[in-house]
Amino acid sequence: MKENYFSGTVIHGLNNGEKFGFKTANIQIEKGETPQTGIYAVKIFINHQTYLGMLYVGTRPSLNLTQLTVEVHLFDMDADLYHQQITVEVVKKIREEIKFETVKALIAQLEKDKMQVLQVFTHFP
Repeated sequence: MKENYFSGTVIHGLNNGEKFGFKTANIQIEKGETPQTGIYAVKIFINHQTYLGMLYVGTRPSLNLTQLTVEVHLFDMDADLYHQQITVEVVKKIREEIKFETVKALIAQLEKDKMQVLQVFTHFP
């Protein structure tokens, strides 16, 4: 990852984010470019447009999965991004990856994470 940026292609995922109310774009990136696991406040650049969002890097332990995934939830954007190249700027790490006992607890934490990310952007536009 060069400085705080990485790029990749949007690929199909398992659609769990959408089921939880946090539709995500799964990103296939070059090996070695991945930020450390956790939740981040990010800016996303697609076709000369900038969006704000929340990035997840991890293995989805709450869903008993083990493969590393990089996925971003874009605020105020719901277009089909499959096969598009996007660039992500990591602005701030919000928290470490956590295993939750229930999907309900995971969703509740995602809501809190989103509020924290939005707070970041009120202080760092």
